[in-house]
Amino acid sequence: MEILVGLGVGLFAGFISGLVGVGGGTIIIPILVLGLGYSQHEAQGTALMAFAFPIFAAATWNYYRFGRVRWRLAIGMSIALAITSYLAAQWVQSIDSQKLKQIFGVFLVIMAVYVFWKSFHPIEAKPAPQSPKREFVIGLIVGALTGIIKGLTGLGGGVIIVPLLLLLAKIDQHTAQGTSLLTMTLPVAFMAAIPYWQHGHVRWMLVWGLLGGILIGSFLSSKWAQKLRGPLLAQIFAITIGIMGILLLLR
Repeated sequence: MEILVGLGVGLFAGFISGLVGVGGGTIIIPILVLGLGYSQHEAQGTALMAFAFPIFAAATWNYYRFGRVRWRLAIGMSIALAITSYLAAQWVQSIDSQKLKQIFGVFLVIMAVYVFWKSFHPIEAKPAPQSPKREFVIGLIVGALTGIIKGLTGLGGGVIIVPLLLLLAKIDQHTAQGTSLLTMTLPVAFMAAIPYWQHGHVRWMLVWGLLGGILIGSFLSSKWAQKLRGPLLAQIFAITIGIMGILLLLR
């Protein structure tokens, strides 16, 4: 039964995240907590484990074929993200589930405000050449910041990485997205998932269902993404996750 639940949730999350460009965990975790009654630790651990698998490999390859991947940035981000997300996830196991739910709710509201604002003010970087050393260091900084958020909340993929790369690395939107996808394709999320797994907060049947659902949902959404993606869709999404965040805080 859990595998079917995971498949349904994964289909929905993969489809929506493919259209809006925000990580599936933003959808998966609130549904598991608010809709299905899983604990905050279980929801975050299960989502992290699902994203530990290379489900974005096909999308990454498409960006790589067009030269829209920066390897040094991705390697730097992967190293820092793996370390900081593991440490943050280890620390979060000692936090009470209700308090963790409130932390997640606050972050969800912040993310909603950011997505809503970004729909009116898209960040566009002016590509600028970077030395290999500077590029690697920027990758470490972006990865460290993202890893802390990822380990703490189970979120923090492209929605954090892409704007930071645009601001700090001065690369174009497509390259930022391709580099972010490569980083997420590498097994960095597994480091954040390990502490959750060790404490019994990973529901494996849900994980397998989520994997299949996300793969199918994101594939289908890619067919309609160019037609449907736009400011209005992002605003609707932002309002939705903002309401979810407020419900988590009030619950």
